[in-house]
Amino acid sequence: MSASGSGSSDGLIEAHALHPVDTSRAKDGVWLVKVPNYLADLWLKSNTDRTVGKVVMSTVDIGHGSKEQRQSSDVHLITDDSLIAEAGENSDLIPKVSPKTFRSLYFVASSKEHQFLVQTIPLPNTPPGKNRFGPSRISSTMVGQELVILCEEDSQAPLPSSESASSSVPSAQRTRPGKRYSLFGRVNSRAECQPPPNAKYMRLKALQLKAKNRARHEVCVLDKPVQTHLPVANHAFNQIEFGARKKREGKNLRREREDVLQDLFKAFEKHQYYAFKDLLLLTKQPVTYLTEILKGIAVFNSRPPHQNMWELKPEYRHYTSKEGSTA
Repeated sequence: MSASGSGSSDGLIEAHALHPVDTSRAKDGVWLVKVPNYLADLWLKSNTDRTVGKVVMSTVDIGHGSKEQRQSSDVHLITDDSLIAEAGENSDLIPKVSPKTFRSLYFVASSKEHQFLVQTIPLPNTPPGKNRFGPSRISSTMVGQELVILCEEDSQAPLPSSESASSSVPSAQRTRPGKRYSLFGRVNSRAECQPPPNAKYMRLKALQLKAKNRARHEVCVLDKPVQTHLPVANHAFNQIEFGARKKREGKNLRREREDVLQDLFKAFEKHQYYAFKDLLLLTKQPVTYLTEILKGIAVFNSRPPHQNMWELKPEYRHYTSKEGSTA
């Protein structure tokens, strides 16, 4: 009784165990980036340690207003060349950059292909108008919510110092295999990668829409017959043996009812229960005719212990019990 009680209490403690959370990187700023599907597929297929591209942030002077209002920040994505080569037919839609582009940030900033629309939350100590990406890039949707990244890893999580110092916790349970939780950062910027609105991109979206609306079941021409059923285990030698037996025994012809009943009663004198296939072999009668006769003199057991077997009705039974020998 005590063992079961201790086991249930240990399970309750383990279910409501407190896990330590590492908050050393909780204040780090993290970007929430949304990219088109063809870029996301390339990133997922590539190796985790591989560089998928570079983000270039530049400031452009628009030429009117104050100094803060004249400057506008632009963010662009430059995808790795080896990753572009794996894109296939979508390689024209992925941003490319030449050596001239790296030397001229203004050329990157003025390019309209794959520009990032950045929405930021201003820091608490940032005065109005001093935001990094300009006052027009502050998102009202980002101000009303706070997103935090929680990382979960498998590790040996030690018990807290208060529990480890207690004598009630066994030494084997001081370190238990569990999860290690840590706050990876707080989302302070949201960047949406906008694909170029050119004819190639529109053609790609049209092809994706057609592929999505295409019916799953289509009519096609078959070169060979399709096997729609499992093969039957009826080999040639079985057919030969069955044909030879039918010729030897002949067809099952109906006999007189009294003759069939006499054969059935003789059979039930030897055994109390019979399967239907055994009665067919004994009487050599058609299936329907034999079934009709059996329904008149016998009952069919549909339950164990003699399931699917025939037995004489009580009015036709006459079994003598063997008397035990007395000493």
